[in-house]
Amino acid sequence: MSTRTDTRRAPARKGGSGKGGGAAPASPGRAPGRKAGAPRARPAPRIPFVLLVLCLLGGALVALLVLRSVVAQEAFTIASLQAENRELAYEEQQRRNTVAGLEASERIAEEAEAMGMEQGEAPLFLDPENGEITGSAGSGE
Repeated sequence: MSTRTDTRRAPARKGGSGKGGGAAPASPGRAPGRKAGAPRARPAPRIPFVLLVLCLLGGALVALLVLRSVVAQEAFTIASLQAENRELAYEEQQRRNTVAGLEASERIAEEAEAMGMEQGEAPLFLDPENGEITGSAGSGE
């Protein structure tokens, strides 16, 4: 009996009793139970994995390009809207200045005189408690 133990599983044997039979011990380069001329099991092909990784990288690249173009387009839209906003703010300020000029009392008085209107006399006020009239037509109180 040997003190050395092989922990690898032996492949299922086809036919035979499993004892004796003159089986030679397995060589270190071969799996036990295989013949010298038998083809070895191939590892999984790497081409599909490599293609998958390349497709994922290509998809990520395309997604980044699309994202970058969308961001650039949005930046252009923001810049044009800001320019339009500045122009509209300037136009609003001009219109406010025009309205302020048109509301000036001097301008209104000048236009009224140009249309033939005359300035009215000072008003007279009636005090309901006393019955007195205050203010005079010529004094402008």
